[in-house]
Amino acid sequence: MRLIRILLLATCVAACAAPGPREPDRYFLLAGAAAPDGRPRQGPPIAVAATSASGFYDTQEIAYSRAPGTRAYYRFNFWTERPQRSVQAQLAARLESPGTKPALRLRTHLDEIYHDAAEPPGVARIAITADVLDPATGAVLARRTFTRSAPAASYDAPGAVRGFNEALAALIRDIEGWVDAEALPKSPR
Repeated sequence: MRLIRILLLATCVAACAAPGPREPDRYFLLAGAAAPDGRPRQGPPIAVAATSASGFYDTQEIAYSRAPGTRAYYRFNFWTERPQRSVQAQLAARLESPGTKPALRLRTHLDEIYHDAAEPPGVARIAITADVLDPATGAVLARRTFTRSAPAASYDAPGAVRGFNEALAALIRDIEGWVDAEALPKSPR
């Protein structure tokens, strides 16, 4: 009788622990930097170095925060590639001119990219630090941190991604304008 109870209990525990159907994995593109008016850029050619990322954001997982000072990853929702690769590719598409000697070099670091979900539907936040470098010496000529945010379309990962794409498009334009201004000859004072 005792053996039957143990087997029955083990069967019940196993049945409760069996996984049920789960949400399928979803993958999203971080793509927000199309040319605003479709015209080619007028500024000098810039060499764009690979973008680095803070450790927590150096992943394909999409981050969110429900309380200040905390971060977590969405389950079943991922970037198609690490965000810093998308950022670098989009900056290169806007700033580089193949076959032309670059006037400057741009180095960027992805400081943050997360869905601030403290209050529904939340806000997509991105912060990037950019350095303009002399391509010959590697000396830092200018440094600036750019931050952008955009409202999430809904209180979930797909809604946050729409906000990220909007914020990134504005941030790429900000960086492009700053780099072009830094490339202008400085007048003596």
